[in-house]
Amino acid sequence: MTMPDERARALRFAGEMLRELQHNPDVPEAIRREARVTLRHYPSALDLQRMIQDVDRLTRSSVGIHWLEPESPP
Repeated sequence: MTMPDERARALRFAGEMLRELQHNPDVPEAIRREARVTLRHYPSALDLQRMIQDVDRLTRSSVGIHWLEPESPP
């Protein structure tokens, strides 16, 4: 089982990868654009710290998980 700090670290690494992708000219434009769109609402380091602190107070029912459902392609 992963701990909240391990999950936050994985999110941080994913954010770093998205930032690298959006600026890499060797990556196709469609992927760079998708990285930019994803990063618009990506959690900052401070957001991640707050998420770790809040995880014990939140339950699945109080947060809702509708945002975890896959989105339909455009």
